[in-house]
Amino acid sequence: MSIRINYNLLQFLSIVVQLCAYSIVSIAQTLKPSVIASAGGNSLNSGYSLSYTFGETNTATLSNAGYTLTQGFQQTYKMTLNLKAFLQGYYKNGSMMENVLYTEGITASPGAACDTIQIELRENTSPYSVVSASKQIIQTNGSVTFNGIANAGNAYFIVVKHRNSIETWSTYPVLLTENTYYDFTTAATAAYGNNQIEVEPGIFALYSGDINQDQNADLLDAAILETSIANFDFGYFATDINGDGNVDLLDSPMLEVNVNGFIYSVHP
Repeated sequence: MSIRINYNLLQFLSIVVQLCAYSIVSIAQTLKPSVIASAGGNSLNSGYSLSYTFGETNTATLSNAGYTLTQGFQQTYKMTLNLKAFLQGYYKNGSMMENVLYTEGITASPGAACDTIQIELRENTSPYSVVSASKQIIQTNGSVTFNGIANAGNAYFIVVKHRNSIETWSTYPVLLTENTYYDFTTAATAAYGNNQIEVEPGIFALYSGDINQDQNADLLDAAILETSIANFDFGYFATDINGDGNVDLLDSPMLEVNVNGFIYSVHP
């Protein structure tokens, strides 16, 4: 009798072991198809961008000035945006601006660097949120390269900001490809609302004079300039509108003209 019971017990234990083994195998078989090596691709032409991936969800995105790496679905695309723009106050002649970083004492020797500007990419629909922004040094010939992050094939407004200039937007959302070029200098119409000034025949620049960065050139800016002149300021000051390194009466006429012209930032 004792032997029979033990035999039944052994049969029961054998069934349990088989069920456990089956369960383990079943779980392994269930998990295996859900883990797929990441793969995909990107297709781009002048009218559209198509990207696709297979595999794990987005777990991390790393980027610096040279690359963008995303682990998982849909990584953002590294764009190169080349711009050309002039700043009214710093413009000299012959499509050249002042070497302001030198004249205002930031760099020790002359060069091709004009000043630092901020470039933003903004959504093309309200509320026109900032997609990407970066500060870059604009050269004396007006050229500047912005290595930002955006989706290939999307169109964004390009916004240029400067410490004593009127915030200026591109006329329309610009379709970004891997390498995009936009020139503000060729016509007033290159800026939203034609909001630029002709500094030489056929050459246009962003308005200067918004010292307090409230998107207007007005009496508030004039008061700041007057105080700076009275203080005999020199060096890296937003009140040095002509970029010669000194804040003096030579900076006043341009601001006065723009104040009297009711110049302000025009954008959607």
